[in-house]
Amino acid sequence: MAGKNSSSSASKSSKSSSSSGGSSSTYTPKSNYAYHQSFGGYNNFMASYGLKPWDDDDVQEGNAILDAFREGDKYDHDQAQGKK
Repeated sequence: MAGKNSSSSASKSSKSSSSSGGSSSTYTPKSNYAYHQSFGGYNNFMASYGLKPWDDDDVQEGNAILDAFREGDKYDHDQAQGKK
């Protein structure tokens, strides 16, 4: 199963890198997958916050956490670009 996800993510990553155009001033949010991988996968991400992947309320909470990560990344990007 991990092999299937790996090949799927590889094709996604090649598509996103080719469509970015190389502009450093354009913010592109990371995918849920990218955030999950920084924790070692989805289950580790959920466990890191004491959330259960089988509980719908916890899944929604996990998604809210990812949204907050994206907001923080966007803020950091804007600060680096001199925007407020």
